[in-house]
Amino acid sequence: MFEQQTLIAESEVCAEAEVRALEGLLQPLSVAPVAPANAGFQLPARVWQIMLSCYGIFFFAIFLATGGSTAARFAIVVSVLYTAMYFGVARLGARQAGREETSPLDCGGKLPTWTGPMDRKAVFAQVLVVPATVSLFGVGILIIVLAVGPGV
Repeated sequence: MFEQQTLIAESEVCAEAEVRALEGLLQPLSVAPVAPANAGFQLPARVWQIMLSCYGIFFFAIFLATGGSTAARFAIVVSVLYTAMYFGVARLGARQAGREETSPLDCGGKLPTWTGPMDRKAVFAQVLVVPATVSLFGVGILIIVLAVGPGV
């Protein structure tokens, strides 16, 4: 019923070829993984400094414009904390990816974008237009309050 079958190798196994094949399979395991490059936002640090300065000017001007209103100043402090959380969490998340590459704008080049390369002036204008406008809005409110007087 059961026949004993013997398998005979048709050719002799070359041990050296088998070892080389196994080394080829195991080679990637012995090499440390290389972290991918972190392009990040590629914005110069100066852009972030100016942006945070604009928001600081806005909050300071609004703080001065509210006079002595405790409720208004409390709301401003809460807004400052929300802004700090917004930028802080984004900063922590960006740091998880590791050090960013140097910005091409710092090297005299242009920043590659979806719509094409942008020079330093265009990048600064597009990124800082909203923070600068918010800053001017706060200063404008302060000027109006100083001109008209608080509580009028």
